[in-house]
Amino acid sequence: MFFILSKILVFLIKPFYQILLILIASFLLKKKIWKKRLHILAVFWFLIFTNGFLYDTCMRSWEIPAIPISSLPDSCEYAIVLGGTEDTKRNPNDRLFFHKGAERITHALNLYKAGKVKKILFSGGNSDLFEGAYKNNNPVLDFYLMCGVDREDIIIESTARNTYENAKLTSEILRKKGAQGPYILITSAFHMRRSEACFRSAGLEVIPFSADFYATIKEDRYNFGAFLPSAIPLVNWEILIKEWIGYLAYDITGKI
Repeated sequence: MFFILSKILVFLIKPFYQILLILIASFLLKKKIWKKRLHILAVFWFLIFTNGFLYDTCMRSWEIPAIPISSLPDSCEYAIVLGGTEDTKRNPNDRLFFHKGAERITHALNLYKAGKVKKILFSGGNSDLFEGAYKNNNPVLDFYLMCGVDREDIIIESTARNTYENAKLTSEILRKKGAQGPYILITSAFHMRRSEACFRSAGLEVIPFSADFYATIKEDRYNFGAFLPSAIPLVNWEILIKEWIGYLAYDITGKI
């Protein structure tokens, strides 16, 4: 039920649909005063959610910063990679197609090649509402094999549908194998706060290793274009709002 409700909520938190619903309501109402108020609200909402500077400031404050590879302990046993950035449904299935966020997968490879981790555990099932949990992650496995990772150094977990299940199922796998932490946790920077909290709640000692940043570098945030309305913040706000609500929901339900 929690999984289903979370997917329904995603629709309601999208700024584009919020603005659209406000405009629809303004046309349906008969009183001119309420029409005017809703029109003003729609314009205000539009200016807020298309402002790149405001979005960038909020995203930067939420994202967990990157850390140097040299700061990591030598030879941790596992890098834990959270999925969601790979398109395993696209044909032909003889290669791995990436969405944004491919750094999650490639950073783990980098750490493996640098000798910072001995093994890679990839966790990610099917997050679609109307499909089964299992996801065909063979392209991910094949990608790591192609890049020279030994088969015995790869674990693929293909049923976790959300961050809570990522942590729960990964914890079960590592305990059965008698693995010892700390583990290097790799996910998108905006997703790291909730992920780290989930994994620590599951009893795993993790070191956050952020990837896939959305906030611009600090030197670029004050350019004139950042203050002009843009469709990019309108889309990206959805990611940040979803993560805020997800973190709050996990906190309320005791998942972190």
